[in-house]
Order: sequence, then structure tokens, then C-alpha cells
Amino acid sequence: MSEEFKALVDESFNKGIDPIWVYTEDYIYGMMPADDQGDRWTEVSYTFEMDDPLRKSEKNADLAYQFLFEELEKGISFYVEDFNVNKLKEFSNSIEGKSGSEKIIALINELNKNAQAYASDLPIIESKENADVLKQKV
Repeated sequence: MSEEFKALVDESFNKGIDPIWVYTEDYIYGMMPADDQGDRWTEVSYTFEMDDPLRKSEKNADLAYQFLFEELEKGISFYVEDFNVNKLKEFSNSIEGKSGSEKIIALINELNKNAQAYASDLPIIESKENADVLKQKV
């Protein structure tokens, strides 16, 4: 499973659209483009301490955006004490009229480029150069 996960991490940076990877002491969560347009996304989770730790499922952009937003709002905010959920909601409101693919790409770009605005130490992988952090965890 860990080799498959590592391959997914590597693959996630090869579509020309940035993925998002966040991690906690219990799991790694990612949303990566499944196509070159950002219309389809693959949700990936790797939960430590499970017999079958890797889960992945493909979603359309609208659903992927909703799942990512919920993970940030409820999952990551549980682990990151100073995660600014209100700022996340403000950003979400600012992109409300966009298509699903535009929204998820905008949210991922916002978090990858401005992580410090959302938490002092947001556990996010902002680029392929930092992806080894994830691989070392599995």
C-alpha cells in the first residue's frame, strides 16, 4: 500500500494543476487532479494504524470541492488549533459564482500559496519538492 501511495503522490504533481496534500499525526489527505482540465479529481486518504490504510475515489469537480472544503473545515481544523475556518469560509464566499473546477483549483492555489494566512503551521505540502515529507510518513 505504501508504494501505491508514494506513486500517487508523485503522479499528483504531473497534471499541470496543483494538488493539495495535508497531513496530521493520524492520516494524510489529498485531492489530486484526475484529468488535465480539473473536471475530475481523485480524493486520497492514508490512515495510519489501519490494516488497509489507503483509500481513493474519483469525483467530479463540484463534489471534490465540497469534500475538500469539509475536510479542511472539520478534519484539519480539529488537528490544527489555530486554523482560521472563518477565513476559509470568506475565501469560499469570494469564489461562489465559479464552476466546480475553478473553485477547487482556486482553493488549492490559495492554500498552497498562503498557508500562513490560515494557520501558523498548516501541515500542507506546497510543492513537489516537499512531497518526501509524505513519503517518509508511510
